[in-house]
Amino acid sequence: MYTVKIMNEFMHGPVWVYNSDGISLWKYPPIEDDPVISPLNTKAMEMFTGYYEFDSDDMPCRFNEEREKSEKHIMLDIITKIIARLNEINDGSFVIEDYETERLNAL
Repeated sequence: MYTVKIMNEFMHGPVWVYNSDGISLWKYPPIEDDPVISPLNTKAMEMFTGYYEFDSDDMPCRFNEEREKSEKHIMLDIITKIIARLNEINDGSFVIEDYETERLNAL
């Protein structure tokens, strides 16, 4: 059984797929090739990566928490759509673990 973890990371969309050994997969066609999930995953990645600012405020790298907080409802909408679509296409071969919704709601 596969595990789909929803968690934002720099330069990676929030959709992460792990095999039964807990190893992250680079490609999992049922999800990666999905016409709904793929663009949503890309949009979330672009947003989250954009929160990292380089050479800003005399710091080499800074995470803009204020911007993330101000856009949290947009990100929550994207995450909700991703999870809804995952539930639609799930044939029982994976489980979903959402690490973003609670984190974002707490901002």
